[in-house]
Amino acid sequence: MRTPVVFLACLALALVSGCGYRLGAAKPAILQNVTKIAVPTFKNKTFEPNIEVLMADATVKQFQQDGTYEIVPDNRADAILFCTLEDITRSQARAVLSNVLATREFTLRLTVQYEFVDRITGAKILAGTVNADTSFFTNNDLQIDEQQAVVTAIHKVAVDIVGRISEGF
Repeated sequence: MRTPVVFLACLALALVSGCGYRLGAAKPAILQNVTKIAVPTFKNKTFEPNIEVLMADATVKQFQQDGTYEIVPDNRADAILFCTLEDITRSQARAVLSNVLATREFTLRLTVQYEFVDRITGAKILAGTVNADTSFFTNNDLQIDEQQAVVTAIHKVAVDIVGRISEGF
């Protein structure tokens, strides 16, 4: 009685194993040979001070959390991720009800260009633009409110870049 159950379980496992599912990283085919990457400090084309270091740090942390690639120094990497903060824009999302010239809520957008380059050949593997939008309300201290929104947008950029490189989309 026990033999048919074991046989059926083995048969089911054999059939399911060929369904194309696999455990582990689901890297794009173009990145199958890349296991170690470097993430230098981002370039900053805006007037926002020190944001390039925060962005690189957030991206490295996101790669570490993802676990698909090992983060190493430039000289040991298979590929290097170069990123440039192109623009930060703030726009009015909502005005104060009694005064349309006063802003109650802002929308903040970060635009980042990235290039994923083979360290040995210098060939561009992946490239693109990432946008991250967030909003913030104005309270007593506009600078603090805006800084918190920038941190949120930086996290969104890091998640998007890591997703594109680790998963291909």
